[in-house]
Amino acid sequence: MSEIKVNKLDFILWIKTGILSRVFYFVALLILLIPAAIVIITDVPFSSSSSKIFICTALGFIIMGKLLTLLKKNKGDKSIPVDIGVLIGILIVFISRVLK
Repeated sequence: MSEIKVNKLDFILWIKTGILSRVFYFVALLILLIPAAIVIITDVPFSSSSSKIFICTALGFIIMGKLLTLLKKNKGDKSIPVDIGVLIGILIVFISRVLK
């Protein structure tokens, strides 16, 4: 009986992590597209510090989404080396943007 509950819990967590990672990706996309649209419409660029904040925040949301994807794949016994490589690459970009 307890094994059925664990399977239901795993299934619910699998669905929720998939939805949450998509939400993180969508928020990152909005964080990048809305300021870009404002600059295109008004022809007034943002300062370098505000663009750095937008890009770093979007990268943070992408990193959180990739971490949830890794957790989801780890539960499903799928191969994860590609996601780990992408995550390491994004972390390198994030750290270089923060330290600049």
